[in-house]
Amino acid sequence: MSRFRQPQPLPHGSRLTDPGFSLEEIHEMLDAIEQSLSRLRAANLHDKLMPMAYIPEAVSVFMDFEMNGVLYDTGINRSVANKLKTFDAKLRAPVMVAALQRARSYLRTLESEHGGASLSEHEAHQDLWRQEVAEAHPPQPIQIWTDQWVYVKRGSRAKEIIVDVSELLDEAVLLAKTTNLPEDQAALTDIERAQLIAILETTLAVLKAPMIEPGLLKKTASIAKEVAERTAKKKTEEALGVGLAYVAKRLLELVASLF
Repeated sequence: MSRFRQPQPLPHGSRLTDPGFSLEEIHEMLDAIEQSLSRLRAANLHDKLMPMAYIPEAVSVFMDFEMNGVLYDTGINRSVANKLKTFDAKLRAPVMVAALQRARSYLRTLESEHGGASLSEHEAHQDLWRQEVAEAHPPQPIQIWTDQWVYVKRGSRAKEIIVDVSELLDEAVLLAKTTNLPEDQAALTDIERAQLIAILETTLAVLKAPMIEPGLLKKTASIAKEVAERTAKKKTEEALGVGLAYVAKRLLELVASLF
């Protein structure tokens, strides 16, 4: 689609980097993303694990983002984004859909910089808005009975689980951030969603440390399980619920592996 270009800052006041795409290239990418989204939705794949080769048009777009240095400007978490540009990688269908929706929003923002269709303020500043909500209504202090700080050895079973659960957390964060449902139909209120994202991202950051406190992992597992049960009961955002159920299960397995 495009040649490699040295990324440049967009005009003053913009938070994005200019990848140098022409308006025609942006429209081609938007068409590719829509093709992949249509295929995923038509197949009714539910929570099935799918190869990225199933949506080759989208892979080409993400490869283009990577070559032009803007893959992470889409707001997609790194572990998920790295899979999006690889034909052999696999992601759950709902995660693919959420990632493609984020890419579409990013491309529409670029389109608006060219004087094309403008992006809604809510969509363009979605992450910043959720951060502001979390700061205005931070999660309640989490009461944790501290077990002990445990060092995680390289090559251990715990280290293997951390890789898996980190990917699951990245997917859950993406699904939590990407919803088109109004608040009265969603499984979570805007405040609850912002607080959940803050907790998941905190846990993800902790898992990158050489030592882990099991009490935090247990608490996050409990919160994830609670939200998963709520989504099942309300029958909305079920993909998020399934993802959080996986997170809870693997976190508890991680705790067990530490001792």
